[in-house]
Amino acid sequence: MNKVKVFISEQLKSFNDAEFIRLLKIFTGAVLVIILYAAVYSGFQIVDEFEHLHASWLVSTGKVPYRDFFEHHHPLLWYMSAPIVALFYDHAIIFYVMRAISVLASLLTLLYIYKITLFFGNKNCAWFAIVCFFSNIVTLLCFYQYRPDTFMNLFFIIGLYYWFVSLKEDSLKHLTYSFLSFAVSVLFLQKISLLLLVVEAILLGLICFKKMKLKTITLAAIPPLVLFLCFFFILYMNHSLFAYIELNYHFNQALVHYFDRGSFWYPSIWFTVYPIALFTVIFFYKKENIYFKIVALLFIAEFLMRGFYFAPHPNYYTLLAMFSAMILSVYGKKLMPKHKFLAILVILLLFLNMGRLFKRLSSSIDNFNSYKHYQLVDYVHKNSTADDLLMNGYDKIFNIYRYDVSYYWFGLDMLLPVMELEYELEQKPDINVMVFQYHPKFIYVKNYVDLRAMRSYGEIRYTQQFMPELLQALYKPTPFENLAVLK
Repeated sequence: MNKVKVFISEQLKSFNDAEFIRLLKIFTGAVLVIILYAAVYSGFQIVDEFEHLHASWLVSTGKVPYRDFFEHHHPLLWYMSAPIVALFYDHAIIFYVMRAISVLASLLTLLYIYKITLFFGNKNCAWFAIVCFFSNIVTLLCFYQYRPDTFMNLFFIIGLYYWFVSLKEDSLKHLTYSFLSFAVSVLFLQKISLLLLVVEAILLGLICFKKMKLKTITLAAIPPLVLFLCFFFILYMNHSLFAYIELNYHFNQALVHYFDRGSFWYPSIWFTVYPIALFTVIFFYKKENIYFKIVALLFIAEFLMRGFYFAPHPNYYTLLAMFSAMILSVYGKKLMPKHKFLAILVILLLFLNMGRLFKRLSSSIDNFNSYKHYQLVDYVHKNSTADDLLMNGYDKIFNIYRYDVSYYWFGLDMLLPVMELEYELEQKPDINVMVFQYHPKFIYVKNYVDLRAMRSYGEIRYTQQFMPELLQALYKPTPFENLAVLK
């Protein structure tokens, strides 16, 4: 028995920081293998990814968002992606190409999380932050997704890093980099605007406490202000400014009420890492430096927004997952070096949790399989020509490289109730009229359920229904369920 105790004691003594980091690296490598698997097969909210691919192709053909086709997101992703999407014209493989680019963007985001954590911690902390981020189901669902959130997060985190560099070095140049990065994050997605209001409030606090200079902040704000003026000028010259404002702000605000759900995405939220991170903020706030305090304030703001505002899907929680990971990283210097047994226990629990997350990911793939969706899109494009029109369907977008039959080219299940409620839409799109008038080559023949009625009242009714006689006369089935092709 004594020999066992001596052996364990020796092992714990030899368990130094290098060994701890090595184990964290092994964990990270294992999760990256799972993410590679998920990038091929996982498809939660996959319709959004094909939406952005198609919008990017439309932009590459000279179409203007908001004016020529419906959209309610900020446009930078489509303009950035347009050349790449055009390069792979008519090949559905572009879906995986853009997922690969998204993975690179997420890895770059991780690098900056690592660098930010070093402002208030050591390498133990930085690696522990990465491991905590990879231990969240949100990461396994969103790390590889081609959507504006991925790039919005990247530029926000870059902005946060350069803000910290500016604080440390009192550098106008780095603060300008920071503000420009924040501005670019907004151009990817308006969702970040609320958190940037918190950033502005923190900046005012730093001015009051003489940690930053008003003159420096004012000068650094000029380049992003010019960037936004150029953005609005381009919208105005393209005759899309007013439609942009209407669809990105008025319409989206109406959509929040339409969804009729604003609390956390999964009900077990209070039993996840976020409350632990909140406790950590409360316990360590006064003991840590200014950089930790800023991250802590951003975490609290994001925690409150995700808890009590619109957050229906996993991608809304990616920044919260990042902030919580950085907050929890302090245990890498507070507990791990002093309690080697605890460090080993934490690592064992992390690996066990990884197995649990993989099981959950696999179950989600059963319902949202991106590879099957890719096969459908590939089939459609191989069996249609550039002259064919396509009509996307209920909860299914399969059109990348073909023109649409309507300005409202996706989401009639959620768009129409909002449009009718907010704009008193009289001549609403009618799928049967579209089919009869344009004879699209492929259509998705599942009726459009009114999601608001279903979610709010549990009532099954439809915003759009196909006429069976019309379908029977013009279309025949394909090997894919609910997908029909023109006879």
